[in-house]
Amino acid sequence: MRTTATPPATPTAGARVPRTFVTIDVNDPGYNIGQLLDYVTEILGLKNDAALSRELGVAPPLVSKIRHAKIAISAAMLLRIHDRTHLSIEKIRSFLMAPAT
Repeated sequence: MRTTATPPATPTAGARVPRTFVTIDVNDPGYNIGQLLDYVTEILGLKNDAALSRELGVAPPLVSKIRHAKIAISAAMLLRIHDRTHLSIEKIRSFLMAPAT
């Protein structure tokens, strides 16, 4: 996972504050999204991805595409997971990064 930030600027009244963006490479071997989805399914006591999609309020094909690394997980989805499980953001992000060697 790489973090890129917009160049620092001195905010003026009404100016937008620079944001930090996280880029997730779904081809990175450390991208353990399946493990995250399995973990969330387990702690919520659900049986499958269809139940997980209902719990998170998203369409089942979205969960499937995320699981099979067709698309990267969005910040909105990470927040949905956080809201439903009360897992820390650090814990959730740990599934998205390769372990330190």
